Amino acid sequence: MAEVRDVLWVVQQSMVEMGLPKPAEVVLSQDATVQQMLALLNRAGNDMVLGFPWEQLTKQWILFTVDGQADYTLPSDWSYFLDQTQWDRTNHWPLLGPKTAQEWQWLKGGLLSSGPRMRYRIVSGKFEVFPTPSSINTPSSGTPPGVFVPWELAMEYVADTWLKSATQANTYYASVRSDTNILLIDPWIMTAYLKLKYWEAKGLNTTAYTKDFLGTWEARIGKNKGAPMLTLAPRARTMLIGINNIPDGSWNVGGGSGP
Repeated sequence: MAEVRDVLWVVQQSMVEMGLPKPAEVVLSQDATVQQMLALLNRAGNDMVLGFPWEQLTKQWILFTVDGQADYTLPSDWSYFLDQTQWDRTNHWPLLGPKTAQEWQWLKGGLLSSGPRMRYRIVSGKFEVFPTPSSINTPSSGTPPGVFVPWELAMEYVADTWLKSATQANTYYASVRSDTNILLIDPWIMTAYLKLKYWEAKGLNTTAYTKDFLGTWEARIGKNKGAPMLTLAPRARTMLIGINNIPDGSWNVGGGSGP
């Protein structure tokens, strides 16, 4: 993120742009308009978290399985997973899922549900895996029979904490706690969206503010992470040795002494 801005700056900038008095404080203000702006800012932050997987909110979760335990508590700041990032690093293959309720009941009650691959789902605020880790049904390569070795599972997720403390290191929030809280999401997107939400709350014509927000939104999300090369004929690349992962050079593949 190019600019570091706090809560006070975003509210001040938004209100001045709308022709409203510039507040000296936000969280402790007794002004009804400022308090409404604070509430709308919290709403805007939540919308931004759900609206796009921002790189500055993306985190990695490493989970080590426990013998006999099938469900695990999600990270406290978890909002949603990034799809297809769930991997079993112990056996070097992706996890299968998320499974639907119907698939899960089939796995739990069907006659043919076991296999070497681990399945998962999110239910009741837990990350649940199948089969339940144990020394019997979750074998690891090279592990002696009857010995349990934790499986290392890794995945990426988007955190719901879109603010951080200006004074306490590694302290993040999902809602405003102080005027000095630093926004992790682009402040100009937040300013444009905050104005739109305020105008909308007042029942006014939002056409101009909607256009302004959408223009800023599209410009920012397109540059937040970069973009992959596009193709009209996409195909999955193999993880095995092939032309896509062998460096250029002169290789003796026949075993002879020729050039």
